[in-house]
Amino acid sequence: MLTNHNDNSCSEYDLVIIGGGCAGLSLAAAMCRLAAKPTHVPSTLIIEPRLRYTDDRSWCFWEAGVQPGQAVHENTKLVAKSWHAWEFSSGSVSHLQSSVSGWKYHYIPAIRFYDQVEKQIVRNKNITLLMGSRVTDVNLGDDHIEVFFESGPSDSLYETQKVVGRQIVDTRVPESVDLGSALLKQVFFGFEVKLNSPHQFDDVARVMEDMRVDEEGFMFDYVLPLNRNSLLVEFTRFAEKPLSPDSLRSDALKSLRRVCGDSEFQIVREEAGVIPMGLNNPVASTDPRWIHIGLGAGAARPSTGYAFKRIQRWAEQCAESILSEGKVRRFQPDSASLMWMDKVFLRTISGNPAIAPQLFMSLARDVPPDSLLRFLTDRPSTRDLLAVTLALPKLPLIRCALAELFAGMRTASRTQSWHEVR
Repeated sequence: MLTNHNDNSCSEYDLVIIGGGCAGLSLAAAMCRLAAKPTHVPSTLIIEPRLRYTDDRSWCFWEAGVQPGQAVHENTKLVAKSWHAWEFSSGSVSHLQSSVSGWKYHYIPAIRFYDQVEKQIVRNKNITLLMGSRVTDVNLGDDHIEVFFESGPSDSLYETQKVVGRQIVDTRVPESVDLGSALLKQVFFGFEVKLNSPHQFDDVARVMEDMRVDEEGFMFDYVLPLNRNSLLVEFTRFAEKPLSPDSLRSDALKSLRRVCGDSEFQIVREEAGVIPMGLNNPVASTDPRWIHIGLGAGAARPSTGYAFKRIQRWAEQCAESILSEGKVRRFQPDSASLMWMDKVFLRTISGNPAIAPQLFMSLARDVPPDSLLRFLTDRPSTRDLLAVTLALPKLPLIRCALAELFAGMRTASRTQSWHEVR
């Protein structure tokens, strides 16, 4: 399906976006929003395998309150529900948090996001969204890039086509990136349900509920009261080995029944996924004309799996660069200190899953909420980092920090030897 006005015979574009998911559509939306005029947006083709968008997922994120005179971001208008308080719990202990400076936890259904961006694309004649098409090959030339893709009504009737682009934004996971190599995989399966009678939950986002450990590792429930008669309930595992989300369906149903109690419910939709936590080598762009974004480029925060706000920040930066300089901009990695802390944290959990509830509960209990939120959203101050460090159990982290240090020294030694031989 072709969404927009461009002629099917058009074969040259300033920008080709491979993948019309969160990252690809966010970039298109940012260009539409930031361009002084619609005609200032470069000719853009978005190639998306799906035939149509459905309400197949949701995105959640913490965001600071809007200050007086500050404009409301476009994505904030998509928020279906917000919570002023959130909770962490394990066993019989729970920690309820709220912000002193207006932070909220937001929930966006994917279909709202898809619908809004499609409307923006339809209004801009320079952007074409081609659905039901899959990229099969990309060839780099000296002054252009060839993108080959298949389009057709069915697998047996696909037709191979080619377009030429000056620059490429690729949201696919590159073949060189092994998501299974991540230290941990955050695997989840969940249900949005409608209850026949009002639930009894307070208006609190239960972001890590009933944290516990079994022989397979660390797990928890995720419970969002969307309204008095609707809930989103997910079951999540931190797995060391690759794990299919479908394998969690029965556990998710148990969590759902436990949360709903005696209330009857109807399942409205399902959502599931796998988020890599701590990729060894997120892909780096070797040609500035062809950049990668998404999970394979480190879009998800290693220690939390949150990605939506990080993708929005990149989309704004990349759109500004395209509009002002005509150049795409790659995803910027986290600071060295943040990456190191995340890796030590994940190695601690990977090496000793039984300690995970204690780690998260220590953060919820001992770190001021605003400091913790700045840390979780990639914007910590030195004081915030110190508060997080002091809150965590020292001995397990010291052991993992030393292991990480020695691992880094071994890597540096191997690299140095390789350079000397060469």
